[in-house]
Amino acid sequence: MRNKWMIYGMAALLTTAASCKKYLDVEPIGKTILTNVSDYDLFLNSQDLTSSGARELNLLSDDVDVTTIPQTPDRVEDLVYLWANQYTVDTKIPPAFWGKHYGNIYRYNAVLAGIDAAGNGTVRDKRRIKAEALLGRAFEYLYLVNLYGKPYNAATATKDLAVPFMTSVDIAEETPPRSTVADIYDRIIKDINAAIPDLNANNTGNRFRGAATAAYSVLARTYLCMGRYEDAAENARLALGDNPPAIIDYNTITNKSAIPNMAIRPFDLYARYSTNASSREYPTIALLKMFDVNDLRLKLFYENTGDYTYPKRGVANFNPSGAVSNFGTGVEEMKLIIAEAAARGGRLPEALTQVNDIRKCRIKKEVYQPLSSTDAAEVMGFVMRERRLELAFKGLRWIDMRRLDAENKMPAVYRYNANNEVIATLAPHAARYTLQIPLAVLQFNPAMPRNDE
Repeated sequence: MRNKWMIYGMAALLTTAASCKKYLDVEPIGKTILTNVSDYDLFLNSQDLTSSGARELNLLSDDVDVTTIPQTPDRVEDLVYLWANQYTVDTKIPPAFWGKHYGNIYRYNAVLAGIDAAGNGTVRDKRRIKAEALLGRAFEYLYLVNLYGKPYNAATATKDLAVPFMTSVDIAEETPPRSTVADIYDRIIKDINAAIPDLNANNTGNRFRGAATAAYSVLARTYLCMGRYEDAAENARLALGDNPPAIIDYNTITNKSAIPNMAIRPFDLYARYSTNASSREYPTIALLKMFDVNDLRLKLFYENTGDYTYPKRGVANFNPSGAVSNFGTGVEEMKLIIAEAAARGGRLPEALTQVNDIRKCRIKKEVYQPLSSTDAAEVMGFVMRERRLELAFKGLRWIDMRRLDAENKMPAVYRYNANNEVIATLAPHAARYTLQIPLAVLQFNPAMPRNDE
């Protein structure tokens, strides 16, 4: 199989180069000049690498309710929302999800391939830049394995196919075969652990850049996806450190514009924009009713909520404009990972403490009451509800749905048209929980195994 699927990565890299002309020139087609260590360092600041998770991840989830689906949908976002087998038949455009992640992987591979030979830099800087690229690439593969591979199952992960693990920047090379789910997770963990010793301790000056705290946070998410909950919690604690960054208390701000820029937010550990960071989303009425009416998240991030009875679909909306959602990792996610591991391990007071640490910064202080319970199932319910509310529309619900479905904890999900008629169904254990390899990839790699339909 020819490596034509990586053309998308090359095109993206050249686009990056053209947009960053201040520090990066472009040689004739196929080559981008990265000469000195400072060039590579600046390249890691490129606009393309500050975005990762696709906004369309939200559209896959059960949190979104689109009431404007046409009778014959043909837009990519509509087909994503309906869990279509393919999202476009146009093989000339980078495919949804796949194209962005492999474009970024190509960029990180370019750094890894060239940094050792770069001039005018210290060995320490070269090692740091290489470590940041390893972390960035691992983060991209974590999305890919959770899109195109089955949910992690220790009994089948060595057989379940995921995606090709690409390390080359030579588009003439053959496409590697699809690695297994186990292989991809092993590489993610190996690369992050290899990166940690050479990373800066933190990234407080620029949350988009790699650091040890960021690396531990990505490891925490990785282990959570694998069902290794205690390992996830251990790395979440390492990400938070002995003096965890403070969660912003919504009682202390009047509007979302008071929330700091993502690059310097104390509570974001590894910052990433989505591919359409300011998009409005229309939540299901069921999700809206999960919020307490005194929850300040409703006031700050949701519009047209009225008297909180939500009599009509498609009116209230989530609008992150002014405080863009982080599709990377953050303090709240780490606390929720610790809480979930504690709840699953029967350490209910620990789980409640983590959840209440978040809630007291989200509920109006004059009515806030901490959650309490000695019932394990109830506490787990508190944790998962808070995870859903706090991380809403940050691209994680689809990944959570996949792992919950693997535990037989996901009901059927339905899509409705404007007349409340069912137009699509995602049944428990449906094959569509694993996305199909895009047609644009299969066109150049016809022998690549397909996923189940």
